[in-house]
Amino acid sequence: MRAALVPLGIVLLPGLVYVVLFELIRWAGDGEPPRVLRPLAGPGRWVLDRLAVLVDGLERVGVVRRDRPEPVPPVLLALELRRLAADIRRIDASDMPHRAARLSAAFAAYDSVLVDLCRHADLVPPVGLLPLHPRERLALEADLVASGVDW
Repeated sequence: MRAALVPLGIVLLPGLVYVVLFELIRWAGDGEPPRVLRPLAGPGRWVLDRLAVLVDGLERVGVVRRDRPEPVPPVLLALELRRLAADIRRIDASDMPHRAARLSAAFAAYDSVLVDLCRHADLVPPVGLLPLHPRERLALEADLVASGVDW
């Protein structure tokens, strides 16, 4: 009898864990507790409501405040592009150790600022991973120059 219960437990336990985790995720998304926990959720709901009121009050006072960061002006982005381009030329001309890794990081930073500057100039940057392919980078630079942005 005991030998039959072990495989049954091995099969049922992962399924039970899966169902419980699924119900917890659904509870977190919907806000409606599972049927089994609804009698217990009454007191807990009161505490959560009080915490929400406290956090809302603190946000109004200004204690807890998350401002959106202000966008970087295009002039500063152009200056950063100029600095990163000089850094890429310096790394390429040097014989520092780990040159390929340094170039890859510098190109990724350059491409990130280039994409941000394209967004400010209302150009549609390509969607992809950084660093960009050299053809994509050249096309973005040409589009920026054509739109009047200089760096």
